Amino acid sequence: ITRINIWQLVHNGGFKIMSKVYRFISTCLGIILILSGCVNTPKDGTIYLKDAMDLINVLESTHPAFDLGDISEDYELEKQRFINSIDSNTSRDDFIMLVRRYLTVLQDGHTNVRGNADPLFLDLNCRAVGEDLFLTDENGSITGIRVTHIGGVPVSTIFSTVQQYHVAENEAGRDMNNSTWTLNYEILQLAGCDVTQSSAEVTLEKDRKVSAQDVRFVNKDVNSKYHYLHEISSEMIEDIFYIDMNTCDVNDTLEKQIGALKDVLDKGTTKVIIDVRDNPGGDSMACTMLLEAMDMKEPDYGVYIRYSKLAHKKYKYLPKSGFMQHDPDRTTARRNENIDLVVLTNENTYSSATMLAVFVKDGGLGTVIGTPSSNAPSSYGDILYYTLPKSRIEVSISYKRFLRPDAEADPRIVMPDICAEYGEDILARAVEYLNSR
Repeated sequence: ITRINIWQLVHNGGFKIMSKVYRFISTCLGIILILSGCVNTPKDGTIYLKDAMDLINVLESTHPAFDLGDISEDYELEKQRFINSIDSNTSRDDFIMLVRRYLTVLQDGHTNVRGNADPLFLDLNCRAVGEDLFLTDENGSITGIRVTHIGGVPVSTIFSTVQQYHVAENEAGRDMNNSTWTLNYEILQLAGCDVTQSSAEVTLEKDRKVSAQDVRFVNKDVNSKYHYLHEISSEMIEDIFYIDMNTCDVNDTLEKQIGALKDVLDKGTTKVIIDVRDNPGGDSMACTMLLEAMDMKEPDYGVYIRYSKLAHKKYKYLPKSGFMQHDPDRTTARRNENIDLVVLTNENTYSSATMLAVFVKDGGLGTVIGTPSSNAPSSYGDILYYTLPKSRIEVSISYKRFLRPDAEADPRIVMPDICAEYGEDILARAVEYLNSR
């Protein structure tokens, strides 16, 4: 998320070139030393213990939660568990999962380890609702068939394991994680399920009748929902200008769509839909620019920025310590009464895309239709990347805390004005709503 834009200082070009040459030579020398046997890669967990201590130090000196006292009472316990779990048998994959669990205690979806998750998932389509897991049909609608056990372990136990390793900022995030990761081979192993790499027994219940079936594991890309044919596009649906916004990027493509939006508004169009379902975010300025094109202004988010060595390393103009704070203000919003604006959301609407929904909701700029975002409207963001010095594993760490403009609204979840059912055609629902206006 980018809410405060300050241009970075221009660095000397010669210095950049020399730095790249130095890094290239250093890399080559390192490879030569390893190949010649002069450098041995440690085979025990000592490198991971050193990285764990380094990560703890950087996290606690960077993340705003430690400044704000927004730390779970379980934090110290989880930190000690993280350290104590590392031994001489710890593998790289083991360490990535330990880092994932340690960072989860912050309940910040932007702070995470950038490691490859196990791609094996049970070949089922499921939807978690609270404490239950249901099969879904080909349209994504929930059926009456409930999953009760996997590999002999109750689904409730597996849910608990999921929540230890995957952040849920609200109920929508919890259900989304449980829907996905309860079927993951790695999580099922951690939960103590009786599974093989090829299959697991799944116990089903319908109308009080219990059955069991052997379900195979298949490779699944959990990020496939973010594989787009386009970043942003638009079309007319009847008399409605529909914008399919899959990322929040400020670029030439956005500028062209803004031009198209202004053109249809000049010709008399009064109904606009911005679809940010399955949009993971990016730069919130993209959302602001779309609103400005409709002669609207967003309400002000509150923000707490924690200065640190890591933030200073990326943004040289920032101090190495201290903070900056700005209070939320919903009164800065301005609506264009001549435009009926609708924003579409689902659980995969995240970060800056969630901000757009909050702008519209808190600022009274239009109507939000869909299902709740898994990203809390008051949350941490604007990530800094940090590479652990020994293992070279990369983590992302937030250095800002955002507060939704409406201080009296729920900080954990932004509820749509019109809530849709899972599996429902949300776009059709929005078109029907605007046609009734």
